[in-house]
Parts: sequence; structure tokens; C-alpha cells
Amino acid sequence: MMLQKLLAKSVVGDRVEYDRAITFSQLGDQLFDELADKIATRRQYRLLFEHTLKAELFQQIRIAAAGYISGCLNSHIILSEAEMLERLLETRNTLPNYTGTGLLMPKREHTLAFNLFQKSVAEAFYQLGANELIDAVDLPVNLRMVYGKTDAKKLSLPFASSKCHSDVWAGVAADATVVVLPLFGDIDNITIEAGEMPREMELQSMQVMSDFDEGRDVPMVVSYTEAQLQHGTMYFNDARGLHQTVRRKTEGLRISVDFRFRRKFNEAYRAMVAPSIGGVEEDMSVPYEDWLKVGKETLIVFDESCEQARKKHNSGAPVPLYTRGYRLVEMFNS
Repeated sequence: MMLQKLLAKSVVGDRVEYDRAITFSQLGDQLFDELADKIATRRQYRLLFEHTLKAELFQQIRIAAAGYISGCLNSHIILSEAEMLERLLETRNTLPNYTGTGLLMPKREHTLAFNLFQKSVAEAFYQLGANELIDAVDLPVNLRMVYGKTDAKKLSLPFASSKCHSDVWAGVAADATVVVLPLFGDIDNITIEAGEMPREMELQSMQVMSDFDEGRDVPMVVSYTEAQLQHGTMYFNDARGLHQTVRRKTEGLRISVDFRFRRKFNEAYRAMVAPSIGGVEEDMSVPYEDWLKVGKETLIVFDESCEQARKKHNSGAPVPLYTRGYRLVEMFNS
């Protein structure tokens, strides 16, 4: 009789946990659907939607990005895409502000150019039409360079993007939305594949891991095979989604901008997940209204110089995943 009671209690407990997991998934879908209704120009998948930017907005971002990258290459003019890619391939191992984790980090010498780039991304994002839903956004945005050829050691690092993962496993908030905008390079062969895990596994998987390999038993049960990267299209991926970097060629590179944001009116959803503790990725977000001011009312200023970065790089010091060393400076007196 006692065994029967214990088994019955176990079954009831499992059912409660299952129902809670499904409630979490459905609530997340509702919040993500609200974003898609405001933003999406194409919606084919549950945890991913797309927005094709107006041509002039995309061109504005590309010019600003090219200006920033050209400055990092010590060019006094904005290089063409072909010249820029060629020089990035040549200088990959000597650029003091390329981290090896994929980011081209702004330094003191690039402050003005980076502000123009940050501002161009914010202006395009503001025009998407979901401003009343946005709570906080990553600052600064990430200019990411992914090379086709990479060191085998980097592929085995704990948080290598080539491993199938959810960003939550590295410490990103479970209620975040990840935005990726391809800008230059070979996006057909150096790309991202995405999909989703079983609904009932989403809630239990919203936790920090010490290595993406800890989540290798979480299956991708739906693969977003038709979600091919296109220049000029923003991709919005719910943090519950699975994804990984895929390299089909060892030549070339892909340049994109990415950032994350959290939205308003999701307190119940946030409360279902324990706060992230010990993740390698810090919370980079600032209030949305402050994010929109950068390059207009404030300047984001980076104090570290390229020379300081070079010395640190040569010393073998740990490489940060994201840029935290900045100040926000008011441009005008009140």
C-alpha cells in the first residue's frame, strides 16, 4: 500500500511539473507572438521570425559598419566590401581588438566611428514598431566576425558557438530575444542553423551550464531548415531556441551585428525561471530609452587604446566575451 501511494505521488508530481513546463512554453509563445505581430515581415517558425529592413536603413548600417571596420584596419577611407574582407583575412591574427571569440571590440581610437554604427542600428530598430514592448537592450551592439577557418581547439571550448546550444546556457536571460543582422561576407557557407527543443524540456533547460556539451542530450526536434541568412534581414530568435554556427567552407568570413533585448509585460514569465547565476555572459542591457540616446544625446566612450589591447592580447590574459569597458558621456548641457 505504501509503495502504491509513493508511486501515485510520483505520478502526480511528474504531471504537475509537465503542466508547469507546458504553461511556461505557452506563455513564452504568447509573448514572442506579440513581438512577431508588431515586427515580422516573415514568420514561418515558432521561435524565429524575420524582418527585412528598408533598403535605405540597411545601407545606412552597412556604411556605418564599414566605416568602423575600416578604422580598425587603420584605413583613412571607407573600404569597399571586397577590400575590407581581404584585409580582415590578412590581419586576423594581428588585429589587437579582434578577440578570437568573434568580436571586433571598439577601442579609444574607434569611439566616434563606433557611435555612428551603434546609432545606425538603434535607428533601424526603433522603426520596427514595437517600441512600447521593449524594456532593455544590450549596449554596445556586437560586431561579430566569424571566419571559415578556425582552430580546432576553439571548436572544443566550453561555449564554442559551433556546439548546438541555447544562449541561456551561457547566462543570457531566459526571457531575452536574440537579434542577428548579417552585413557582409559569405553567409551561405558560414552561417547559423536554428531549431527548437521539445516544449516540455524548455523550462528545465533554462539554466546556466559549465559547457554547452552539458546540453547535448537536449534534442533539436524541429529544424528551421528554410531560415537561410539574407543580407538586410534581421532574425529574431527566442532564447528558448537552439542554434549553432555552421562552417561549410574554410575560406572567407561572415560579418554580422547581434544584440539581445528583453521586453516589458512579462513578469509572470520571468518569475518562472530562477535568475542566472555564474554564467560566462554578463547582463549587458541598459534601459531602452538610454540605448536609443547613444550617438544622439550621449556618447559611448572606450578608454582602452589599441596599444593597451595589444599588450593584453600578447600577455595571454583571458579574453572577455563582450565589451564592458565603456563610459556614457552626456553630449550637451541640460
